[in-house]
Amino acid sequence: MGILILVAFLAGCNFQATALPSPTETEDWQPTSTSTSTATPPPPKVLNICIAEEPVSLYRYSGQNNRASESIFAALYDGPFTWDAEQGTYAPSILSQYPSLENGLISLNPVAVEPGDLVVDATGEVVVFKPGVLVRPAGCQESACAVEWESGAFSMDQMSVTYILLPDLRWSDGEALLAEDVVFSYTLAQQANLPADAWALERTISFQAQDDQAIRWQGLPGFTTGNLRAFFWMPLPAHLLASLEAEQVAAAPAAAQTPPGWGAYRLVSWEPGKALHLEKNPYYFAADSGLPAFDLLDFLIIPDVNQAVQMLSTGECDLLDYSYRLENLDKAALESLAQTADLHIEFLESFEQLVFGIIPAAYDDGYSVWAGDRPDYFGDLRVRQAVAACLQPTALANAVLSEKLLAELLPQWQDWTAGLDAEALLDQAGWIDADGDPTTPRLAQGVNGVHDTTPLSLNLVTGKAELDQQIGALITARLGDCGIEVHWQSLPTAELYAPGPEGVLFGRQFDLALLSWHTAGQDPCRMYLSKAVPSADNAWIGTNLAGWADPAFDLACGEKQMRLDPHEAQDAWELLKATLPAVPLLPPPVVWASSLDVVIPEGATWQQIEQIIAIEPAQQY
Repeated sequence: MGILILVAFLAGCNFQATALPSPTETEDWQPTSTSTSTATPPPPKVLNICIAEEPVSLYRYSGQNNRASESIFAALYDGPFTWDAEQGTYAPSILSQYPSLENGLISLNPVAVEPGDLVVDATGEVVVFKPGVLVRPAGCQESACAVEWESGAFSMDQMSVTYILLPDLRWSDGEALLAEDVVFSYTLAQQANLPADAWALERTISFQAQDDQAIRWQGLPGFTTGNLRAFFWMPLPAHLLASLEAEQVAAAPAAAQTPPGWGAYRLVSWEPGKALHLEKNPYYFAADSGLPAFDLLDFLIIPDVNQAVQMLSTGECDLLDYSYRLENLDKAALESLAQTADLHIEFLESFEQLVFGIIPAAYDDGYSVWAGDRPDYFGDLRVRQAVAACLQPTALANAVLSEKLLAELLPQWQDWTAGLDAEALLDQAGWIDADGDPTTPRLAQGVNGVHDTTPLSLNLVTGKAELDQQIGALITARLGDCGIEVHWQSLPTAELYAPGPEGVLFGRQFDLALLSWHTAGQDPCRMYLSKAVPSADNAWIGTNLAGWADPAFDLACGEKQMRLDPHEAQDAWELLKATLPAVPLLPPPVVWASSLDVVIPEGATWQQIEQIIAIEPAQQY
């Protein structure tokens, strides 16, 4: 990556002044030639990024951020640290080092807790400390040593993390970026109380500056985590905003229209409906490494995707960000685009899942097939494993994506069902292929609580979106080939997600359901905790639509959430793949495009926009 020189434009008068020597220097001084030549400075290097939508605001806690505003944030901000997937470690960004127990920046300190205190229990949930609560005593880091407290003195570990900013870190306006800016952002996050921040805020007991560079976070007793990014609130400029009332901050230009940053670029101006203009940040902490490569960066607001694609081909756009949702173009259009541009794929945190109706609401007063309850298809883990094996989630994901995306964009996923034999599992669970035809429904034989000869015939509900239709068709066909008959119904969103008890999903009235949950950076096992089952007791609110309640799973989920190893090093779906309240199928993809005249380093994501470089003209031949 070459170092590109920032151009300073010459201004002012046309004459040149020659410095004369001081009187003490005249003895050996000879006049120099007045014939001079001025080199023509090279033009500034400009990166044009086209975006499909205009940000509503650039205030981080507005609750109105869209894909375009996230693109702009990538240019304005950096860090607090970057996960290096190849090395399996964090690369330093605006922090001097990644906190750990080994370097002393993480500590676990025993603290006394009393009835009425808020603590985190062994399942990872915030609870009131009282008799009967299942908690980890001080020194206990796994569910096996959790105890049910009844009375007496009790201590629990309290985790502390110290984040240390790089020295001499500066905002793009030249002011020092200090620990108070990070704490100020935390205060604003508390006031905004957005859903995306709720999990971290609930588990935080204090977040305070220790000096100009150090910030100390303390969690509730009993809580530990490897997800350190969630507990570092990205700085906001206290020197510009701290004097304002909370309700004034969101409308302040320094928060919403022209926020300073500390990243590779700084915002110069915003032309509503047209463009946002940025320039290289002279105070960027990584400037010594030659970043960024461009002097100017313009975000051009081009709502029409066809116009944007045309501008990419003519060089008027260098990148099309993921606000264009290029993944929704038909495959022919993507193939045409790939002839003149490079395509890049990333995946959202949400995940398409096939949820098992393990315990429908009809079972809440007790299960009885004699009383007309739906047969207990899924109480046996082997049946759920067989469904997963029939679906082959990796192959299914590639089949779905290959219909829309080019082969070179498809990721290399590991088939986690490779060791499961669907036919053997169904036989063992008592679902027999009585006629030797795998395409006809298997029949129950000796299945506990199910009448013999009951066919393995299931109802599937999905939405009406194109992705739902693609996956629904594959589920129906693949399960049918395994002797599992599927009756598929696609419903309008309002009907599918209607509240319980009448709603299909939240009223737990389904056999199989295809849906997507956004995990918001949290471990997806939390969606299937016992307390998350929608029922009459909690006004039919909850994410555990499977109705499955397993104390052992709850403890395992708590242990997984509270591991101290880095969050990104974990397989987020590890526990669900083992217990299968739902089958994870695929994360929704996002696609963005870049001109052939720019280089995106291998493995770089959109968030690493500062690493984009230009191909010099001589390199194109």
